[in-house]
Amino acid sequence: MKPSIQPQAVFDKFYDIDQIPRGSGNEKAISDYLVAFAKDHGYEAKQDSENNVIIKVPATKGYESAPSVILQGHMDMVCEKTPESTHDFTKDPIEFVVDGDWLKAKDTTLGADDGMAVAMMLAIMDDPSIPHGPMECLITTNEETGMNGAIAVKGSDLSGKYLLNLDSEDEGEFTIGCAGGCHVEIGIPLLRENRNHTYNKAFHISVEGLLGGHSGMEIVKQRANANQILARTLYEMHKSYSFQTASFSGGTKHNAIPRQAETVIAVKEVDFDAIKNLLAHLSQVYQQEFTPQDAGLTLSVKEVEAPDLVYADDTVEALVAYLILAPNGVYSMSQTLPGNIVETSNNLAIVQEKQNFISILISTRSSSKSSLDFLVTKLTGLAEVLGISSRVSDGYPAWEYQPGSDLEKQVLAIYKKVTGKEPILNSVHAGLECGLLKEQLPDTQMISFGPTVQHPHTPQERVSISSVDRMYTFLLTVLKELK
Repeated sequence: MKPSIQPQAVFDKFYDIDQIPRGSGNEKAISDYLVAFAKDHGYEAKQDSENNVIIKVPATKGYESAPSVILQGHMDMVCEKTPESTHDFTKDPIEFVVDGDWLKAKDTTLGADDGMAVAMMLAIMDDPSIPHGPMECLITTNEETGMNGAIAVKGSDLSGKYLLNLDSEDEGEFTIGCAGGCHVEIGIPLLRENRNHTYNKAFHISVEGLLGGHSGMEIVKQRANANQILARTLYEMHKSYSFQTASFSGGTKHNAIPRQAETVIAVKEVDFDAIKNLLAHLSQVYQQEFTPQDAGLTLSVKEVEAPDLVYADDTVEALVAYLILAPNGVYSMSQTLPGNIVETSNNLAIVQEKQNFISILISTRSSSKSSLDFLVTKLTGLAEVLGISSRVSDGYPAWEYQPGSDLEKQVLAIYKKVTGKEPILNSVHAGLECGLLKEQLPDTQMISFGPTVQHPHTPQERVSISSVDRMYTFLLTVLKELK
């Protein structure tokens, strides 16, 4: 049932698109819906091979000479739910819950990131009385998992002088730059052997209780990395005891600080109690080290059956050495961008066994290309020293801040006039579609803003209803007054 909340036009459209499954990689249905919506309203629409949609909207009468504007957002959403939820993101609609000033979903992500941008565009297209110049609505796919949609956009399909990205999540904050980055994958040969019979007891050790978070936006908070903590644990144990390692894995997403990692080790019975005590001590040491930012950090230890196969020593040594020696977290802070902004960082994101090697996937970010290149050189150079392989992939460009643009000046002045508040300018340590789009549209001035969305990518995601109302009013004013 559609909620009765203002602005009704926006929330009605948001409800409509949240009835359609639109998880990243599953956007064909929502893409087709957007094309059909455009055609039903008499607008020209183009759908490309990645299911991106571009809708051309003529200027309202009297605004034909106004500058052309691109409204941009992404149609896909992150699909996460609570453990008890039976929601099926491939077919079930999102169920809305209104809680005071907040709109959220029942036990799932809401999809306000970035469905709210799509809803605002649809509301504008649905009302021919709204004044605006020539307008292009660019709605991309697969932003959450790799920005594949933005990568496929061709500048020749767009002509806007200005681009308004509607994918920011803090009302009153205007983003004017973002980090670029790439992935580095380390490959360690996975050699196995039979367990030595003298190691007749075994532990399952897991790093738990971490907050994790987005590896760009939260990296500045210096939270613990579960993969590195687990490697440190094995290294500390090896100083006093011998053991054999049977497995090691941690992390689930390239853009998330890993919250959990686990290993199984075989130990000698004579060392069992001493190792258990050491692990309890290390748990306390780590917790103290990462308080307050990760005060819940703990090593969970339980006895398990001794495994038949274990890693060869060479595999374990290379794995532990790389995870300990590789830089992780904040590498440098920006001295030029406004605010307390990280310039360069990396995240030891995922460790997993593959067919014949152990993969360490590392996500690197920087607003400085030279700093990024140097960090990648360190990461690949360390692999070379250890005699293991490395591969660099999935590079994406930074959106470099160009201060004092006409768009920036006008948008900030309009915001202050409409709200009476001072706008905040920032550059984010995360990859945004604007970085890719700027490569295709080098002469287009860009800025990003949006309503307040809290806890995106989690079942606790929620959007402020009053913030949507204010930012929609602001957006309409921008479209009316841009010169």
